[in-house]
Amino acid sequence: MDTKRGGVLLRLDGALHFVPASIALAITSAPQITRVPGAPEALLGAALHDGDVVPVIAVGTARGAMLVCSYLGEKVGLVGAEIAGTGLYDVDASAPDAVRHGGQSARTLDLAAIYARIQGEGWAGRWRA
Repeated sequence: MDTKRGGVLLRLDGALHFVPASIALAITSAPQITRVPGAPEALLGAALHDGDVVPVIAVGTARGAMLVCSYLGEKVGLVGAEIAGTGLYDVDASAPDAVRHGGQSARTLDLAAIYARIQGEGWAGRWRA
């Protein structure tokens, strides 16, 4: 079993979360975001990253940085979290999906749940003439 995992630590609402290096592609300053009419509130819009248009999802209220991740083979930008660190972290023996940093456990950020929440907020009826 691995004793260390590489990735990015995020602080959301005071809690630490971990994004594995296998899906974290880049950390950038907050981009210019173009709103998508009728999109769910958490889908802030779209932004350019390395020549690609990526959807930008709010995971919190901070707007200082964007973490670009790969999810289901696509790039997605996450904003709203403070970047707490990058590097190799000890696996939390009491929770295999978490790492330890500074005496705290940081669970792996559930991108599937975030993505499902956006998809679940149907866009029907949101268009206004």
